Amino acid sequence: MAAQKLSKNTNKKQGRNSKFGGISSMSDNLKKSKRKVLSVSQILARVRKQKQRKLDQKKRKKPIKPIIPPKSLIIILKEKPEKAVYNRRIIDYKHCGLLQRYIGLGGKILPRRQTKLSAKQQRYIAKTIKSARIMGLLPFVSKERGFFR
Repeated sequence: MAAQKLSKNTNKKQGRNSKFGGISSMSDNLKKSKRKVLSVSQILARVRKQKQRKLDQKKRKKPIKPIIPPKSLIIILKEKPEKAVYNRRIIDYKHCGLLQRYIGLGGKILPRRQTKLSAKQQRYIAKTIKSARIMGLLPFVSKERGFFR
């Protein structure tokens, strides 16, 4: 009993020392409170990096916009200033993976509000989906997600 009371008293004393700034607690506080002091230019650089990361993430999330192929060779042979076009795919009845993105779970063609395509692209997508269905490349009714992969 006496040993237990002594150990309780010593614990209380140690607690007081740490509460009121004993030697050990002061060194702990110094270790915890070491922060980096940043200049205004460093803070602005960090903010710019964070904004740039957010913009990069938004760019990655944008879906790939399909391209309607040209109707004749005359259009292809005309010289035009070339634009930098990345990650675009030509709409074709053979690209089942591309067309599958524009078909809903029930097998219906998604509306333009959801696909976020232009009116011309939406009409062309609908036409190619219908022709792919007739040729047997796409199902008329819904199938499993693994069907297209």
